[in-house]
Amino acid sequence: MGAGHLPDGLGARIERYRYGIVGPLFGVHLALDEAPDYRAAAFDPDAARAFMSVLGLDRPEQILDLHARLSAGDLPSKIWMNSATPTVHDPSQAPPGKHTAFVWQKVPYALRHGGGPAWDRLKAQHLEAVLARWREYAPNLTDAAIVNRFAFAPYDTERHLPNMAGGDLNVGWFDAAQIGSGRPLPELSGYRTPVERLYLCGACTHPGGNITGLPGYNAAGTIAADLGVRWWQPPDPRARWAALV
Repeated sequence: MGAGHLPDGLGARIERYRYGIVGPLFGVHLALDEAPDYRAAAFDPDAARAFMSVLGLDRPEQILDLHARLSAGDLPSKIWMNSATPTVHDPSQAPPGKHTAFVWQKVPYALRHGGGPAWDRLKAQHLEAVLARWREYAPNLTDAAIVNRFAFAPYDTERHLPNMAGGDLNVGWFDAAQIGSGRPLPELSGYRTPVERLYLCGACTHPGGNITGLPGYNAAGTIAADLGVRWWQPPDPRARWAALV
């Protein structure tokens, strides 16, 4: 909308809003003839039905390495990632007997050599590197078992959803200055903006990223209050609790 339409200094403060260097994700998505068969299930059968599995994160030093290397635009020295197989819990997401699965790896948005656009050149190669690492934990993910595959790099995320600048899934770093009543800025934390009838919602507002729906819920309540309307009747939690007894 242009800083000229904002109160003095607000545009400059918005420009200083920080995005997370460990927020971007590289995703590998698979359509499969069979679900990943994790070797860990031989030890604990529940591993086959986990909602989310962490693969390759073995020690705290890997977290420190992640921050250092992503800040420098380098990939982590060792691939570790989160995995999920949605069709284990919701078979309707694939044809009968088939499955979908994905992994997320934290990577830099801007690579040391080439920045964000370099992902267009490296994406296919890195997909295979992540898949090779995934097979160490689920050896049945062979080429014959994979019906289709594709990767989604942080640069793709930003192009698809421009508000996720730098591919930051939380749409803003979580530090002491950018949480609670400071998100995204103290003067914008109530979902209202200085422009009449222009409101904020989404992960850049309280309580931030992740799929909670709360930023939109809170913004809708603020808008309804300004319009003087009652947009819905929240359930009485005491009645809900009583019904559980």
